Amino acid sequence: MDSSSNKLIIVAVTAILLTAGMMTVFGGGSSGVSESEITITGSTTLQPIMVDFKEQYERETVGITLTITGGGSGGGILAAGEYTHDIGMTSRDVRESEKAQYPDMKEHVIGKDGVAIIVGSGVANAGITDLTRAQVEGIYNGTYTNWKDIDGVTDKVIVPFTRDTASGTRDCFDSTVMKNSDISLDIRSSASNSQMKTDVNTNDWSVGYVGLAFLDDTNPVDIDGVGPTVANVSSGAYEIQRDLILVTGGEPTGWTAAFLEWIMQPTAQKILEEKGFAPPTA
Repeated sequence: MDSSSNKLIIVAVTAILLTAGMMTVFGGGSSGVSESEITITGSTTLQPIMVDFKEQYERETVGITLTITGGGSGGGILAAGEYTHDIGMTSRDVRESEKAQYPDMKEHVIGKDGVAIIVGSGVANAGITDLTRAQVEGIYNGTYTNWKDIDGVTDKVIVPFTRDTASGTRDCFDSTVMKNSDISLDIRSSASNSQMKTDVNTNDWSVGYVGLAFLDDTNPVDIDGVGPTVANVSSGAYEIQRDLILVTGGEPTGWTAAFLEWIMQPTAQKILEEKGFAPPTA
């Protein structure tokens, strides 16, 4: 083989190696699903804001696609830990058992959220607009079954809705409201924040709970005289709140790392606040 042929082979091999190196540096995130796709799954609380992020990020970053699905915080942590998705969304803290199962998992706090207590139109029209934390706990543990138990006047059966135990919103509700007791097994479950809104809005004498981003077209109540607002979450005055967290199976790289860094920049944080969430440093 002459020297010119050797040179051609060397050039070809070098090109292949450089291409492979670029795919490693710039390619997908934790799961390596695709060089230009970031797969995200988990919390239904975080899902709408991530869709907003997707629209803006894809406009700014040519060739990148974000694929986003719901399924609950527990599912998001599992998916990131098992490397089936690049990013998991969770609106609750990662549990100690999950940390032990996935010791390399990294948590990225991107904001804060309040969980608002909402009531049906009948309750709101009856003038029940402020509950104590203890009253909400009493409703959910079965101590109070009639709105008359709350205001002494409104003789209507309380229809409470909750979320399943995989929900980050449920986890926040349990840890901040149900401090001394458990939720009654007889209470109906809603599959998501959106479904909770529908369930409460179609039952006049109901009560439920949703993240702040889902408060439109609902009847929120104050808790111990404090309203569920972004300002009150930021100040800490409204205590039914939680961190919003994105998790990766290990230290993020490539597109995943770049996207997570972008989320903490002013453009993304403005989108987050416009959606009804508080900044992570609050």
